[in-house]
Amino acid sequence: MATAFKAPPITVEQYKAFQGYPGLKDELINGEIVLSPQPKPLHQEVLANILFLLREALNSQDFTAQTNTNIDFGTQFSMPAPDVFIIGKTEWRRARDSEDYLQSPPLLVVEVLSPANKKPRVEQKITIYLNGGVTEIWLIEPKKQTLERVTNQKRAKVKSEAALPAPLTGKIALSEIFKKV
Repeated sequence: MATAFKAPPITVEQYKAFQGYPGLKDELINGEIVLSPQPKPLHQEVLANILFLLREALNSQDFTAQTNTNIDFGTQFSMPAPDVFIIGKTEWRRARDSEDYLQSPPLLVVEVLSPANKKPRVEQKITIYLNGGVTEIWLIEPKKQTLERVTNQKRAKVKSEAALPAPLTGKIALSEIFKKV
């Protein structure tokens, strides 16, 4: 009879030494290194749209919209890499200038969902983000052209436009997120 062996969880410190695989996105989720393929064109287009729209909406506010950087929430076994996020410029500059990972929670995290994003894994990331202090999460489904807002208090589908979380001002129209080139 074969005995199943489960490897111990990977720690953040071990993950920081991990050399990823070319062409794959990697992140640490609950002690497991998760690899994802590069996004397909529709995913990529929606990602570019949301990044552009958020940067435009932030304009002169003291925040920046960035993409695909691992975030160290101070947990032992997780360093997710959201597709897009909004973080204070001060924290961004600190991480950039020290060549370190972000160590403060973003105000907003955006995950553009694809077939590679299995529901249990998305739910794990939502828990990590909310427990780590993220104010709001946007789950975007390009094929269905939907946006779901997630906070500690509620989950809700957005009908036509999404307001940025306080203290930010501005709204993003769903039609602009899903606009095709």
